[in-house]
Amino acid sequence: MDDVQQLGEMLRHYAESEAHKKQLFESQSAEWAKRIGELFDQIQQWLEPVQSPHLLEVSREAYVVSGPSLAVETSPFKTEKLSIVIAGKPVEFVPDVMGVGGQISVAVMGFTAARVGSVSLVCMPPATNWQWRKTNGLKDPDTFAFDANFLAQQLQSLIPRERS
Repeated sequence: MDDVQQLGEMLRHYAESEAHKKQLFESQSAEWAKRIGELFDQIQQWLEPVQSPHLLEVSREAYVVSGPSLAVETSPFKTEKLSIVIAGKPVEFVPDVMGVGGQISVAVMGFTAARVGSVSLVCMPPATNWQWRKTNGLKDPDTFAFDANFLAQQLQSLIPRERS
């Protein structure tokens, strides 16, 4: 094989590789968006029985995920964010850019009491279960299974207690 043929072969392999990467990214992105929608549907369903004007309200709005290396204008990650207002306190579930291997994480704002800490929901496909992950500084994150009761406990912590 001469160098020109080898160049042609290398270009063909590269094109196939890039097409495969693009196809994989698109299928992972579709799964990412679908799983976020399902998570938000589930949260709304859990909270439906206790929604009440001015006490507990749930809403969703369109959202384009961006990051340090991905501008909003060019981001392929179009989804939505979910907001809960409980006793006047806002809680937001905001998706992050899809991670390695299709990892899905959703930042949960409104719960962090510590100065250096964050709360997120994480799902690592092919797993389907979500985990509540609380990080605080350099320690390993605390991880909990995320379900209706766990969410209710977290939201209860935001309701002001009467001082007696």
